Amino acid sequence: MRKFTKIVLASLVLLLAQIAIFAQTSGSLSGSVSDPNGASVAGASVTVRNMATNEGRKGTANDRGLFSFDLINPGEYVVTIEANGFKKSVAPNVIVSVSKDTQLSVSLEIGVASETVTVTSGQEVINSSSPTLTNVINIRQVVDLPLGGRNPVELAGLQAGISVVGENVRGASVGGLRQTAVNLTQDGINSMDNFVKTSSFFAISAPSLNSTAEFSITTGTVSSEAGRGAAQVNLVTKGGTNEYHGGAFFQVVNNWTDSNIWFNNWNGQPKPILRQHFYGFDIGGPVHFLNFGEGVPKHWSGKDKAFFFFSYEKFNQSDARARNRTVLTPSARQGNFTYVGTDGVQRTVNLLTLSNRGFGLNPLMTTHLGLIPAPNNTSCGGDTFNISCFTFNAAQSTVNDKYVFRYDHQLVKDTFMGSHKIEFVYSKVITRTYPDVTTNGIDAPFPGGVNGFQASSRNLWTPALVSTFGSNWTNVFRYGRQWAPVDFNRDSTPTLILGLSGITSYDNNFLPQPRDTKVNQYTDTVSWVNGNHLWKFGADFQQILGISRNDAGIIQTITFGRNNSNEVGFLQTSLTAANDTIFGRAQSVYANITGLLSGSTRTFNVETPTSGFVPGATRLRQVRGRDLALFAQDQWRMKSNFTLNYGIRWDFMGVP
Repeated sequence: MRKFTKIVLASLVLLLAQIAIFAQTSGSLSGSVSDPNGASVAGASVTVRNMATNEGRKGTANDRGLFSFDLINPGEYVVTIEANGFKKSVAPNVIVSVSKDTQLSVSLEIGVASETVTVTSGQEVINSSSPTLTNVINIRQVVDLPLGGRNPVELAGLQAGISVVGENVRGASVGGLRQTAVNLTQDGINSMDNFVKTSSFFAISAPSLNSTAEFSITTGTVSSEAGRGAAQVNLVTKGGTNEYHGGAFFQVVNNWTDSNIWFNNWNGQPKPILRQHFYGFDIGGPVHFLNFGEGVPKHWSGKDKAFFFFSYEKFNQSDARARNRTVLTPSARQGNFTYVGTDGVQRTVNLLTLSNRGFGLNPLMTTHLGLIPAPNNTSCGGDTFNISCFTFNAAQSTVNDKYVFRYDHQLVKDTFMGSHKIEFVYSKVITRTYPDVTTNGIDAPFPGGVNGFQASSRNLWTPALVSTFGSNWTNVFRYGRQWAPVDFNRDSTPTLILGLSGITSYDNNFLPQPRDTKVNQYTDTVSWVNGNHLWKFGADFQQILGISRNDAGIIQTITFGRNNSNEVGFLQTSLTAANDTIFGRAQSVYANITGLLSGSTRTFNVETPTSGFVPGATRLRQVRGRDLALFAQDQWRMKSNFTLNYGIRWDFMGVP
């Protein structure tokens, strides 16, 4: 009996893992039907039809005149209501938004059904059916509001309850919570950076501005169907309609009219450049094709059935940032150390003859220091005699290509097995930043050096099956997969890294750190309209695999300076009227020109459980997480002006 029970429980867990919570890509529409005296009209026939695709649903008002439609796509709808003894009422331009419940109140007029009344003010503006605090950014706002970076998620920073420091919307805080308290989805699937989860409003699939239909932001009182964050952000990709629509854009940013920064003017350096080019297009509409199966071409029209949408966006940016490095002066590179003592007298000594170590100029160090430019300013500190500054503009190039494709197809409609529709969305972003100057600062320390860069190919695709059974049951099953390999790398691999003392080294000490995150997600949500109740049941299963490789430290690094076993060979008293600062600079100059060793480090990693520590081996880590969430909730419309929402949610966070 125990064995049988274990098998049943294991089977149940496996079944739940196959279906799994629901990240919303849809909205709902509910309302009431009354007569001219305000009395409820029971049994009224209610039909909702999408004005763009003609997709429709039918239902019946209950004995209190209430009706409800759940899990319908965002858009503009026409609602038609018919009842015996009343004129037909038509409410056009009813807007259904993602993650929100649209309320509609219709008062029928007495008359015959052949007469039609157009309702123009039935949609409620104030939310009276749900306790969630949700704001929707619609397509008009997405297109019309100024967004220099064309990232629609940046509009989240305009919402109440969201705190943005400076212009960092990506790291904004919701309700004073840390950034990890935000759950962001695209077309119902986890689209966050699941490796570095410290950016609240960052979608790794980088949604395109002209492919985003709308998105919602819930900042308070989240329902039980939403989890993994106190704040919810749901983005929905634009779809095709019965009419062909398209557009193209070209956006240019150029700073040729801007003034130079103050320090560049002071140091006689040119103005850092900033040039941005955005361009792209989108097109969508019904699918048409010719069938040559029988020898005679037959036209198949996808009107009211099959729709496509495609978007492409290109981004090119050339910019630069001013860099100011610390370098040795030409005289210091020869061993001549100049300083002003505590007595105010300027003196110059030769450190090579001052030291009792007997070292001369190290030819290897002379060659290395020769790669470093001479000073061209004094604004970074130093004493200007021996240690001064070199400033230059570090140029950076960023290229992004974004592809978004969506396909919707009504497979069957109003059959004895119900109505079934498939949705498929694929987003791909290819990006490269060379060198990586602004994000991670892994560019070459000096012009001509080895640069670090980042490149990635981010993918998110999600097929879904939307099924309706009669007028009361709706089911949405969705699968999503995200894979986002990011390569943080450099031009070439060194055999040795030199770290100078007190000045900037010519060597770039950044080493490759590529990573990848793979997400597989299964969601299923069932909606059941039962009288005054709107029941929802659902499950969400996510499996996340994080793969990281890190070469940090595996190349030997030699640091120059002094230690207790390897002194410079002179004392502070050897320099007349020198203080601690002067003595410290003298030690740094001497160590750099003679190659005096302070220390050497190298990291060793294991390749297998039995390999031991292997020179040159990368640090490989693979972390897998499995999460399961279940929920049930009810929206009980007890009266036309009173709605009770209650539910329960259970989250299981697997051990990584």
